[in-house]
Amino acid sequence: MNIKNKNDISTNDKRKFFINIIEKVFNELSPEKIINKKFNPDFTEYDNIYVIGFGKASFKMYSGIRNKIIGKVKYAGIIVPEDENDKNAYSELNILKGTHPYISELSVNSSRELLSNLKDLNENDLVIVLISGGGSSLFEIPVDNVSANDIMNISKEIMKNGGDIYSLNYMRSVLSDVKNGKLSKYLYPANIVSYIISDVIYDDLSIIASGPLKQTDNDFNINKLLNKYIKDDKLKNIIINNYKNYKIENKYFKKITNNIILKNNDFVNKFYEYMDTNSINLGSNINGDVDDVSGELAKVLRSVYSIKKSSFSFVGGGETTVNVRGNGRGGRNQELVLRLLKNMKNNENFVFVSIGTDGIDGMSDAAGGIVDNTTKISDLEYYLNNNDSYTALLKNHGVIITGRTGNNVSDIIMGYYSENNI
Repeated sequence: MNIKNKNDISTNDKRKFFINIIEKVFNELSPEKIINKKFNPDFTEYDNIYVIGFGKASFKMYSGIRNKIIGKVKYAGIIVPEDENDKNAYSELNILKGTHPYISELSVNSSRELLSNLKDLNENDLVIVLISGGGSSLFEIPVDNVSANDIMNISKEIMKNGGDIYSLNYMRSVLSDVKNGKLSKYLYPANIVSYIISDVIYDDLSIIASGPLKQTDNDFNINKLLNKYIKDDKLKNIIINNYKNYKIENKYFKKITNNIILKNNDFVNKFYEYMDTNSINLGSNINGDVDDVSGELAKVLRSVYSIKKSSFSFVGGGETTVNVRGNGRGGRNQELVLRLLKNMKNNENFVFVSIGTDGIDGMSDAAGGIVDNTTKISDLEYYLNNNDSYTALLKNHGVIITGRTGNNVSDIIMGYYSENNI
C-alpha cells in the first residue's frame, strides 16, 4: 500500500514520520502475508474442497493461500467491492461483485451465485471461508418479503443516527438468511474452517461481517435499538415484522473452526513498535461519537503530558461513529481529526492522524485525515456542522489518499503531543 498524495501532506518532519510508518505497517501486515503464514491445512481426509470468501480483504486472503490450494479445490469464489481492480485475477477464481457500504441487488445476486456452487455438500467435504470487514453488505441473502432496498435504507438510517457497528450488524442480521450464524445451515454437514480479519472492537465473531458462522451471545433489546436509531416508522416495522428471537441448533456449529488471523490490535502494536520508548499505547477499543472521543482524547493527552513532562507519540485503534447532520463529504476519521484540532490550544504542539485501514473513509475517496498545530481552518465550525471534513482537509494538506488497501481492521488513531511548542 502506498499513500498517493504523500508529498502534499508531508509538510514537516513529524508528519513525514507518521506517513512513512503507515506505509511500512500496512505492507508488513498485508492479509496476503499473514494468512500465508497461518494457513497449513491437511487436505488428505476430504473428498472435495471448496473456498468461498467475502469482504474487502477476500482477494488478498485468497492470494495468500492460492499456492497451497491450487489444483486441489473443486470451486473457489469470492465477493469483493464492485470498484475493486481485477487485473491480477486468477483463472480458477470466480470473482463476484457487491456494493459497500450499502447492500444492493448486485450483492444479493452474487451471494446466491456463490452459494449455488456449494450444493450437495457431505460430511467428508471441506469448505474454507475467508471473511473480512465489508462482508455485511457484500454477502447477503434477505429473508422472504424483505428486499435489498429495505436493508439498504435501514442501514442508512442507523448509520445516519450514529449507530455503532454492533447495533448496525445485529439489526441487519434480523433481515438476513445468512447472518448471525445462519450460513452454517447452508454449509451443513461439511467441515468448515474460517479465516477471519476482524474489523470490530473486541473482535466479536458474531459481529464481524454480521457473524455468518457465529450466532450472537449478546442479549440485544431490539425495541431499544429501534427507538434509538430508526426514526422512520416504515423502516421500523420491517424489522418488527421479521424479528424472531431464535436459536440455531448446536449441531450446525460442531464442525466449524473459526480463526481470527488479523485484528486492530495487531496494527496498533506494530505501529507502537516503530515509535520511541517515550510513546504510549492507547489500545484497540476506542469507540463512541467523534465529538465525545475527541474531547476525551484531548484530556488524556494533556494528562499524560502532565505526568511525563515531555513530548510523546501515541497510537490507538477502534471505531468511532458520527451523528450526521449535514450533507458534506467526509467520514469518521476525517471528522475526528478536525474535532481534535478544534479542542487544541495555542500553546500545544501536535500531529493527529486517523485512518481507516480499508482506505475508504465514509462518503469520500480518502482513507482518513492528518492535522497539526500549523493547520488553520477559519470556517471550522461550518465544516463540522455540515459534516464536510473532506473539503476542509483537502484545502489544508490534510486528506490521506491510498485507494482501497485490500485490508480492513477498522481505524487507527495516532500522533504526537507536546505543550509550550516543544
